[in-house]
Amino acid sequence: MHASAGLVGEFYQLVLAATYHGDGLWGEATFDLYPRALPAGWGYLVAAGLEPILSMLEAFSFTEAEVRQLAALPAFSRAPSSFFDALGRLRFAGDVAAIPEGTPVFPNEPIVRITAPIWVATMLETRLIQLAGTATAVATRAARMVDAAAGRPVLDFGSRRSAGGESSLLAARAAWIGGVSGTTNAHAAIALGIPPFGTMSDTFLAAYGRDAAAYDAFRLHFPDLGYFALPDHDPLDGIARFARFKDRVNAVRIDHEDLLPLSRSVRASLDTAGMKHTRILGSGQLDETAIARLVRLEAPIQMFAVGRALAAGVEPGMQLAFRIAELQRGAVRSPVTRAGSARYPGKKQVIRFESHDLLCLDVEAGAWSRTGAALLRPVMAAGRRLSEPEALTTIRDRRAAMVQALPGPLRLPVATGARDVRISDGLAALALAE
Repeated sequence: MHASAGLVGEFYQLVLAATYHGDGLWGEATFDLYPRALPAGWGYLVAAGLEPILSMLEAFSFTEAEVRQLAALPAFSRAPSSFFDALGRLRFAGDVAAIPEGTPVFPNEPIVRITAPIWVATMLETRLIQLAGTATAVATRAARMVDAAAGRPVLDFGSRRSAGGESSLLAARAAWIGGVSGTTNAHAAIALGIPPFGTMSDTFLAAYGRDAAAYDAFRLHFPDLGYFALPDHDPLDGIARFARFKDRVNAVRIDHEDLLPLSRSVRASLDTAGMKHTRILGSGQLDETAIARLVRLEAPIQMFAVGRALAAGVEPGMQLAFRIAELQRGAVRSPVTRAGSARYPGKKQVIRFESHDLLCLDVEAGAWSRTGAALLRPVMAAGRRLSEPEALTTIRDRRAAMVQALPGPLRLPVATGARDVRISDGLAALALAE
């Protein structure tokens, strides 16, 4: 069932929005979207999901039918009709600042900052967490696995494990930002220009009854692909069936939970069969820890295919939050310091120095940005984009350069140490002023 961008949220947010609206609390509020922590063993996060967020905000609205259906719900029986009139006319007209996609970020640093009427901003929470949470988690996992692979390509095989078409495309995009070399997602290949990759399946072999017949059919129609799956029941026996066309077999896939001994046996069999040119693609419950181990033990695997670890899904350890930081009451904008607000109050900026990050008030940023780089940049004003979408190659290159520049201990499969994130004196004083 299709729903508009406005309706794809949580019911309680509509209830809160109706309360704000009915009570005349219409002032602008600034909300921060930020990670409260890092998942265990992670040393950084890769910010991702901004482009899907901006597209969502551009489309944020309710249809006439949806407004009527909401108004008919018993829970809204006492909600003012003016709220539903406002929903029918609603288009996002707020301001957005964000850290560029591909940038490493750390706990309590706002990835996205939204300024809009409080009743409107409240309804954005779920979609922002879904889009930024999924993309940031997948981009970071991909970056960590690419690091662990030490130059060997990592391929995204996660689409079938995602919840649907939108989430699988979002995850494929994020994995590409994170550094994977290709995807099995056909939509991502066409829409985003990500190199497609795939091998024949076990079902394909089963359909032909004989592996040799399946290989012949595959070669007839796709002679230049040259990627073949070894049968799960007897991978070594499958190699002998390539004898007639061994020169065209570019890679074989092994899907197994214990890849180290099996990859060594397959490598020996390939070499004996005169197929030293044939690369091994390994898959089977892989993540950064498993890949790092295989590389360390010199498993003869030239490519890694990763499924579940790159499937769309918010990483719980990030504890991504969307919290109010500042609210306009009348003509006065005031930081919000009560429990339930952002970890640090007020409109903020993140300044990056070579040795540390500084979280400061936006009004303090000018002085600090002369020696450091301000990370939060305006990307939308009054609901309109301030620039064209960034090319994925630009974002991907940014991630590669910035992650490479991080201290080695933060990039380990089990990171040691933590980025030094400091708080300005002005922000610290404001946080204590509650």
